[in-house]
Amino acid sequence: MAAETSVVIALIFIGFLTIGSTIYASYEYSNSLVQNAKYEQDTMKKAKIQTDITIINITNSATLLNLTIKNTGKTTLNASAMNVLINGIPYNYDVTSEGKVWVPQNQTKITITRSVSVGDRIKITTENGVSDYLLR
Repeated sequence: MAAETSVVIALIFIGFLTIGSTIYASYEYSNSLVQNAKYEQDTMKKAKIQTDITIINITNSATLLNLTIKNTGKTTLNASAMNVLINGIPYNYDVTSEGKVWVPQNQTKITITRSVSVGDRIKITTENGVSDYLLR
């Protein structure tokens, strides 16, 4: 009877070790995913804090709207990844400056095939969500 008891105790002990190692591996995997997500979130927050744009000039003709926008932040932006909204409606635009990379303290010019009138709201949003708007 003593040998049988020892075998049962050994089996229970092995079962606890197996369950414990499985739980620990799952915990480590989940913790790794959380840490990676926190790092990504911090990276995105930093980029957003360091991003700023300013609409510095607007030229409006009967069919075209030309905007000059300055990257006043510390982050290099993609000029072709912006969103341009006029009165909340998105519009396609052409980047008329050389290159699509928009480094800090440089300007880019965009052209939209639409004219605006008094009272129209123009909003430019960067790839990471920072925006500037102008009320015409």
